[in-house]
Amino acid sequence: MSRYKDLWREWKAYVRHFRIPQVLTLDFYWKIVVFPVHWFVQNWQYQRLRDLLLGLPALVGIILIPVCFVNFQAQENSLSATYFGEARGALARQKYALGELLLTRVLHRGKDLVLNEARFLMAGLMEETDRKERATELFRMLAPDDSLGNPAAHQRMAILLANTITPQSDPLEIKRLRWHLASAKKDESPELSMAWGRYALAMQDLKAAQTYFQKAADNFPELWQILGAIETQTGQISTAVTSYTKSAVYLQKQLDDAPNDDKIRINYAEILIKLGRLDEARVALEQGRIENPDGAWAWHLASLTVNYHDIQSTQNTPLSVLLAYLDRALKYEPNHGPALNRLMAYATASVDGNIELRTVLARVIAEGEQPALAHLAMGNLCWIEADQKGALFHFESAIAIRDDYVVVLNNLAWIISHQADQPDFERALALVNVALEKQPNNFSFLDTRGTILFLQKNWAAALTDLEKAMSGVRDKNAVHEKLAVIYHELGMQEISDQHTMLSKELKNKTAPMIPQAR
Repeated sequence: MSRYKDLWREWKAYVRHFRIPQVLTLDFYWKIVVFPVHWFVQNWQYQRLRDLLLGLPALVGIILIPVCFVNFQAQENSLSATYFGEARGALARQKYALGELLLTRVLHRGKDLVLNEARFLMAGLMEETDRKERATELFRMLAPDDSLGNPAAHQRMAILLANTITPQSDPLEIKRLRWHLASAKKDESPELSMAWGRYALAMQDLKAAQTYFQKAADNFPELWQILGAIETQTGQISTAVTSYTKSAVYLQKQLDDAPNDDKIRINYAEILIKLGRLDEARVALEQGRIENPDGAWAWHLASLTVNYHDIQSTQNTPLSVLLAYLDRALKYEPNHGPALNRLMAYATASVDGNIELRTVLARVIAEGEQPALAHLAMGNLCWIEADQKGALFHFESAIAIRDDYVVVLNNLAWIISHQADQPDFERALALVNVALEKQPNNFSFLDTRGTILFLQKNWAAALTDLEKAMSGVRDKNAVHEKLAVIYHELGMQEISDQHTMLSKELKNKTAPMIPQAR
């Protein structure tokens, strides 16, 4: 019983003397709040402490500024990396505009973490979208011409340079290509093999070029045509036929996909001609002429017809048939140099069976199958045999039969007067004079005769024809150059200087020379 009384007394005493814990009192927290103030007031009188307290803000600033800067840089790098990642995703989805925008943001921010990767990706995008100059500029930042850089960038630079390199390129450009090829990432990719092949071709190492192109041709079938040309040049005729055949298959597929592409069609026809598939080539060219009447089909059809002529000339074909091919070629293109040269060659040709050419030509004229062209050939033969009267008769007979042959006479005159080894000015003048009798005001014919007289240094006569021709010829630059020389030779330097000045002004304006045969 006493035990319970003791417990009761203890509880009564505890309740009577109960105190709230200090941690739960307001006074406890107030003391914590005012402690710094009391401490600061009591200790401010001490110099060292006062200096420490005054320096604390600066100390905090010194610590906080780098921390903030590092944090800012981390956020910036994170943002650049985000842009870069989104750009890669956009390019993978072929959203080139979005990819370019995001990469541009990365490049403008200039953060080293992804800067070079962004440059490489942007350069690839520029190359993909056919902005080669900008691509080259970016690749050059990553792969300098004078020091080692990013191997992948060196590879892309080599591929870009190789696309424009030829044996006629500047040696320094060829040297640049060699540097980037040597510095490039080492692999056996078809693109790099093609670049090495183009370098070898520029160095005229046909064997190495052939080896490299063979590695790349399955992936780049346009190389089969180059391989065919290399193999033809090195005497590998059967291999060349195989390469040209593969090229023809590739070009036919290209033409099926783009039937209105004149360049592909002409290239395809040229390969067919090399393979001797002349009828297929003719069909391709004629179809092109139907699709695009304004295209350059006349010249290529004339060349094709000359090929027919050359093949038939090896098979004892009658001269009338051979002349018919030349006639057809000149109908397509009166300015066709190869056809005109073959026509002139008949003046010195030999005929099987020891039959004189004059007799054969006379027979062709008599049969009436190709009388105009036969008269032209006979006229050339007569002139070579010093029968000028007979030559003029045949020239005039040719244009009497065919009005359009005046252009052929004019073009023959141009070719004869410009032969490098032995120009025949008198025969050329005879031909163009006959043409001018038919069309006395034809500017092209006047230009031809004026040029022949110029080459003969017959200054006064050349001056008259060239000044008449000036207003109607397309290549006024060439006429100004000749007139400058003529007036200088005649002692009229002031007029000569004016023609020289006008010629310089026209230098940048190119125009085909009329009536010069191609």
